[in-house]
Amino acid sequence: MGVNWEASMKIREFVMAVVAGVSMGVALPTSWGVEPSARLSAAERQRADAMIAKAIAYLRTKQDPASGGWSVPAQGPAYPAITGLVVRGMMMQPGVTQDDAHVAMGVKFMLNYQQADGGIYDKVLPGYNTSMCVTALSGVNTPQAKDAVKKGVEFLKSLQFGEGAISREGMGESPKVVGRNDPFYGGWGYGRHGRPDLSNSAWAIDALHAAGVEPTDEAFKRALVFLQRTQMVEDVGDTKINDMAYAKGSKQGGFIYATSVNKDRVGVGQSQAGEVAESLSGPKGTVAHVVLKNGDDGKPRTLKKGEIENRLKATLEKSARFEVGGAEMQVVLGPSSDGESASEFDVRSSIEDAKQLQRIVGSTFREDVESEKSIRVSEVTAWRGESRLRAYGSMTYSGFKSYLYANLAKDDPRVTEALRWIGENYTVRENPGMGTDGLYYYYVVMAKALDAWGSATVSTP
Repeated sequence: MGVNWEASMKIREFVMAVVAGVSMGVALPTSWGVEPSARLSAAERQRADAMIAKAIAYLRTKQDPASGGWSVPAQGPAYPAITGLVVRGMMMQPGVTQDDAHVAMGVKFMLNYQQADGGIYDKVLPGYNTSMCVTALSGVNTPQAKDAVKKGVEFLKSLQFGEGAISREGMGESPKVVGRNDPFYGGWGYGRHGRPDLSNSAWAIDALHAAGVEPTDEAFKRALVFLQRTQMVEDVGDTKINDMAYAKGSKQGGFIYATSVNKDRVGVGQSQAGEVAESLSGPKGTVAHVVLKNGDDGKPRTLKKGEIENRLKATLEKSARFEVGGAEMQVVLGPSSDGESASEFDVRSSIEDAKQLQRIVGSTFREDVESEKSIRVSEVTAWRGESRLRAYGSMTYSGFKSYLYANLAKDDPRVTEALRWIGENYTVRENPGMGTDGLYYYYVVMAKALDAWGSATVSTP
């Protein structure tokens, strides 16, 4: 279709960084010894304002003068969501209003893509594009924008999996009517995998919140069911939070990506961050962290969990020199897009000798790693654990923010568990659980979530 999606994503990430910069003063961990009232100093605020002004000036130069949009491919389809991100980011900065010539052109561009069904999109990703545009247009005080927001909200409600879902012929993202017991219930999806996910759901909830939809609305009530099923904590005391099998026994508190991998693998959960070993028990042992090298195509190699397990078993069976009779091992996947394979993983073992595990793992994956340094072994006080889907940064802030927009009380167990995870994993150096993947996305949802929380500090261990 001639879409330069890579260039579009670069603009999207840059805009997200701008939005993060104007969203709030940075929330600091209390362990740093910062007073709760502290935010940016006058000097820091001045530097931030200068950075934001420079970024906005840059964005002005990237606007398509013919259409008024940003990152508009010549061949189509257009992604009005990117224009919504730019307009929203610019208008968050004091002094930039709807009367700004560039903003006005961007608003007109979005309005031109409103369809008869109320959505704001061009052929693809109707939910995502509409969510971003509704959020942006909610800050524009004109009759045309208000009417577009009203129609956009109704369209988004119709895309939510639940009793009120509307299936539209020819729309790949079309949801289906499902009951509360269905893992899809209450969520929104991009459409590519035939199931809802937390990312798209959180953007839709952002749009409903920005448009002034009351938290008592049925759309919010349905969304809470989906949100709880993506939060990795089974219960808190007598309060049941996640009723899905993949969360049984989990005490993480953070969020994963989806309740299902796709339309065929339903109810098994999905985390882009892979797995984590919880409920650690047993005697002391060792853990080997393995990072696979890149393939001939320059992309990281991946191995399926079953293959990793089988190869380790074969190594022990074929090599008599490894005198580790009765040794047990557990494989825990690292970041994974499909929940089945990964380019890095942990091998947890009952073997107490770190050098012995290094030899075993090194012998098994010698051809798959760059060097011995790609396998790091450490001793642990309890090696055995339950392998569960791993909560991670960007999704946890998305879920936490969505809870606040749904008007849950600050002492609600769902909120406090998410906040506990945030405190335990607080960092601005990476997207916890994902490294630098999705970093700007992480910054945006982090800033928006902590701004919604309203405190200048986060409690850390």
